[in-house]
Amino acid sequence: MDIVSEKKRIRLEMKALRARVLHDEIRSAAHIGVDVLFNPQCLNLFNRFRGFASYMSVKDEFPTDEIHREIFRWGLPLAVPCYQAESREYRWVAFASGDRLATGHMGIPEPVNPNLASIAAIDAVLIPGLAFDVCGGRIGYGGGVYDRLLPKLRAGTLRIALAFDFQVRREELPQAAHDLKMDYIVTEKQWIDCRLARQMRRMRNG
Repeated sequence: MDIVSEKKRIRLEMKALRARVLHDEIRSAAHIGVDVLFNPQCLNLFNRFRGFASYMSVKDEFPTDEIHREIFRWGLPLAVPCYQAESREYRWVAFASGDRLATGHMGIPEPVNPNLASIAAIDAVLIPGLAFDVCGGRIGYGGGVYDRLLPKLRAGTLRIALAFDFQVRREELPQAAHDLKMDYIVTEKQWIDCRLARQMRRMRNG
Protein backbone atom coordinates (compact mmCIF):
# COMPACT_ATOMS: atom_id res chain seq x y z
CA MET A 1 0.00 0.00 0.00
CA ASP A 2 1.38 3.43 -0.94
CA ILE A 3 1.98 6.21 1.63
CA VAL A 4 -1.09 8.25 0.64
CA SER A 5 -3.45 5.27 0.94
CA GLU A 6 -1.91 4.12 4.21
CA LYS A 7 -2.19 7.61 5.71
CA LYS A 8 -5.85 7.74 4.66
CA ARG A 9 -6.50 4.38 6.33
CA ILE A 10 -4.84 5.51 9.57
CA ARG A 11 -6.78 8.81 9.55
CA LEU A 12 -10.10 6.97 9.30
CA GLU A 13 -9.09 4.55 12.04
CA MET A 14 -7.91 7.29 14.40
CA LYS A 15 -10.92 9.54 13.77
CA ALA A 16 -13.17 6.65 14.79
CA LEU A 17 -11.13 6.01 17.95
CA ARG A 18 -11.00 9.65 18.94
CA ALA A 19 -14.73 10.10 18.36
CA ARG A 20 -15.30 7.64 21.22
CA VAL A 21 -13.57 9.89 23.74
CA LEU A 22 -16.15 11.11 26.23
CA HIS A 23 -16.59 14.78 27.15
CA ASP A 24 -15.50 14.12 30.75
CA GLU A 25 -12.33 12.42 29.52
CA ILE A 26 -11.54 15.42 27.33
CA ARG A 27 -12.00 17.83 30.25
CA SER A 28 -9.85 15.59 32.45
CA ALA A 29 -7.13 15.57 29.79
CA ALA A 30 -7.25 19.37 29.75
CA HIS A 31 -6.22 19.52 33.41
CA ILE A 32 -3.79 16.60 33.33
CA GLY A 33 -2.16 17.92 30.16
CA VAL A 34 -1.16 21.10 31.99
CA ASP A 35 0.53 19.04 34.72
CA VAL A 36 2.33 16.84 32.19
CA LEU A 37 3.42 19.71 29.94
CA PHE A 38 4.49 22.04 32.74
CA ASN A 39 5.94 19.41 35.07
CA PRO A 40 8.86 20.45 37.34
CA GLN A 41 11.40 18.56 35.20
CA CYS A 42 10.61 20.84 32.25
CA LEU A 43 10.48 24.15 34.03
CA ASN A 44 14.15 24.89 33.35
CA LEU A 45 13.44 24.36 29.65
CA PHE A 46 10.28 26.48 29.62
CA ASN A 47 11.85 29.25 31.67
CA ARG A 48 14.03 29.96 28.65
CA PHE A 49 11.06 30.30 26.30
CA ARG A 50 10.00 33.77 25.17
CA GLY A 51 6.68 32.70 23.69
CA PHE A 52 4.49 29.89 22.36
CA ALA A 53 2.46 29.13 19.28
CA SER A 54 -0.49 26.79 19.71
CA TYR A 55 -3.83 25.75 18.25
CA MET A 56 -7.44 26.39 19.23
CA SER A 57 -8.80 22.95 20.03
CA VAL A 58 -12.21 21.86 18.75
CA LYS A 59 -14.44 18.83 19.27
CA ASP A 60 -12.42 15.77 20.29
CA GLU A 61 -8.94 17.25 19.86
CA PHE A 62 -6.59 17.29 22.83
CA PRO A 63 -7.82 20.45 24.62
CA THR A 64 -5.63 23.54 24.81
CA ASP A 65 -7.74 26.03 26.79
CA GLU A 66 -6.23 25.17 30.18
CA ILE A 67 -2.74 25.14 28.67
CA HIS A 68 -3.33 28.60 27.18
CA ARG A 69 -4.45 29.91 30.57
CA GLU A 70 -1.21 28.61 32.08
CA ILE A 71 0.83 30.33 29.35
CA PHE A 72 -1.03 33.59 30.07
CA ARG A 73 -0.39 33.10 33.80
CA TRP A 74 3.32 32.99 33.00
CA GLY A 75 2.94 36.25 31.11
CA LEU A 76 4.24 34.77 27.85
CA PRO A 77 3.00 35.79 24.39
CA LEU A 78 0.93 33.25 22.48
CA ALA A 79 0.22 32.88 18.76
CA VAL A 80 -2.55 30.84 17.12
CA PRO A 81 -3.50 30.09 13.50
CA CYS A 82 -5.92 32.45 11.78
CA TYR A 83 -7.26 32.07 8.25
CA GLN A 84 -6.56 34.99 5.92
CA ALA A 85 -9.34 35.07 3.32
CA GLU A 86 -7.47 37.39 0.96
CA SER A 87 -4.47 35.05 0.65
CA ARG A 88 -6.46 31.85 1.33
CA GLU A 89 -3.91 30.63 3.88
CA TYR A 90 -3.35 30.45 7.60
CA ARG A 91 -1.02 32.85 9.39
CA TRP A 92 0.16 33.05 12.99
CA VAL A 93 -1.62 35.83 14.87
CA ALA A 94 -1.28 37.08 18.44
CA PHE A 95 -3.77 35.75 21.01
CA ALA A 96 -3.98 37.34 24.47
CA SER A 97 -6.07 36.63 27.54
CA GLY A 98 -9.45 38.29 27.18
CA ASP A 99 -9.34 38.53 23.38
CA ARG A 100 -12.76 38.05 21.82
CA LEU A 101 -13.10 35.00 19.57
CA ALA A 102 -15.33 34.17 16.64
CA THR A 103 -15.89 30.97 14.71
CA GLY A 104 -13.55 31.09 11.76
CA HIS A 105 -12.58 28.94 8.80
CA MET A 106 -13.48 25.23 9.23
CA GLY A 107 -15.28 26.06 12.49
CA ILE A 108 -12.07 26.89 14.39
CA PRO A 109 -12.16 29.82 16.87
CA GLU A 110 -10.04 32.82 15.86
CA PRO A 111 -9.37 36.26 17.39
CA VAL A 112 -11.93 38.80 16.20
CA ASN A 113 -9.30 41.49 15.54
CA PRO A 114 -6.19 39.53 14.53
CA ASN A 115 -2.70 41.02 14.44
CA LEU A 116 0.22 39.11 13.00
CA ALA A 117 2.36 37.53 15.71
CA SER A 118 6.05 38.23 16.24
CA ILE A 119 7.62 35.01 14.98
CA ALA A 120 10.97 35.92 16.55
CA ALA A 121 9.41 35.61 20.02
CA ILE A 122 8.15 32.04 19.52
CA ASP A 123 10.39 29.30 20.89
CA ALA A 124 7.91 26.37 21.00
CA VAL A 125 4.80 25.37 19.06
CA LEU A 126 2.03 23.05 20.28
CA ILE A 127 0.72 20.92 17.41
CA PRO A 128 -2.44 18.82 16.93
CA GLY A 129 -2.76 15.70 14.81
CA LEU A 130 -4.54 12.40 14.37
CA ALA A 131 -1.69 9.93 14.85
CA PHE A 132 1.92 10.05 16.02
CA ASP A 133 4.78 7.63 16.56
CA VAL A 134 7.32 7.76 19.37
CA CYS A 135 10.04 8.96 16.97
CA GLY A 136 8.02 12.05 16.12
CA GLY A 137 6.22 10.97 12.97
CA ARG A 138 2.86 12.70 12.53
CA ILE A 139 -0.26 12.21 10.46
CA GLY A 140 -2.48 15.28 10.37
CA TYR A 141 -5.90 15.87 8.89
CA GLY A 142 -4.80 15.76 5.27
CA GLY A 143 -5.19 19.43 4.40
CA GLY A 144 -1.51 20.33 4.74
CA VAL A 145 -2.28 23.26 7.09
CA TYR A 146 0.65 22.58 9.41
CA ASP A 147 2.93 21.60 6.53
CA ARG A 148 2.58 25.25 5.52
CA LEU A 149 2.29 26.83 8.98
CA LEU A 150 5.32 25.28 10.68
CA PRO A 151 7.89 26.52 8.12
CA LYS A 152 6.63 30.06 8.82
CA LEU A 153 8.22 29.76 12.28
CA ARG A 154 11.91 30.36 12.67
CA ALA A 155 14.31 27.41 12.41
CA GLY A 156 14.88 25.67 15.73
CA THR A 157 11.38 26.32 17.11
CA LEU A 158 10.61 23.35 19.34
CA ARG A 159 7.74 21.21 18.01
CA ILE A 160 5.58 19.72 20.77
CA ALA A 161 2.63 17.55 19.75
CA LEU A 162 -0.40 17.24 22.02
CA ALA A 163 -2.36 13.98 21.80
CA PHE A 164 -4.29 11.41 23.74
CA ASP A 165 -2.10 8.48 24.69
CA PHE A 166 -3.91 6.06 22.34
CA GLN A 167 -2.95 8.27 19.38
CA VAL A 168 0.77 7.46 19.84
CA ARG A 169 2.19 4.30 18.27
CA ARG A 170 5.50 2.58 18.79
CA GLU A 171 5.79 1.47 15.16
CA GLU A 172 6.79 4.08 12.60
CA LEU A 173 4.01 5.82 10.70
CA PRO A 174 4.20 6.21 6.91
CA GLN A 175 5.92 9.52 6.21
CA ALA A 176 6.64 11.51 3.06
CA ALA A 177 9.92 13.34 2.54
CA HIS A 178 8.33 16.73 3.36
CA ASP A 179 6.72 15.58 6.64
CA LEU A 180 8.20 17.37 9.65
CA LYS A 181 9.14 15.41 12.78
CA MET A 182 7.96 16.34 16.27
CA ASP A 183 10.57 16.98 18.98
CA TYR A 184 8.30 15.94 21.85
CA ILE A 185 4.84 14.47 22.34
CA VAL A 186 2.76 15.25 25.43
CA THR A 187 -0.22 13.06 26.33
CA GLU A 188 -2.43 12.84 29.41
CA LYS A 189 -0.08 10.07 30.63
CA GLN A 190 3.45 10.84 29.50
CA TRP A 191 6.06 13.14 28.00
CA ILE A 192 7.85 11.51 25.04
CA ASP A 193 11.28 12.71 23.90
CA CYS A 194 11.10 11.97 20.17
CA ARG A 195 14.64 13.17 19.50
CA LEU A 196 15.99 10.64 21.99
CA ALA A 197 13.77 7.92 20.50
CA ARG A 198 15.14 8.68 17.02
CA GLN A 199 18.69 8.51 18.32
CA MET A 200 18.03 5.18 20.03
CA ARG A 201 16.45 3.76 16.86
CA ARG A 202 19.43 4.84 14.76
CA MET A 203 21.77 3.14 17.23
CA ARG A 204 19.74 -0.09 17.11
CA ASN A 205 19.66 -0.03 13.32
CA GLY A 206 23.41 0.61 13.11
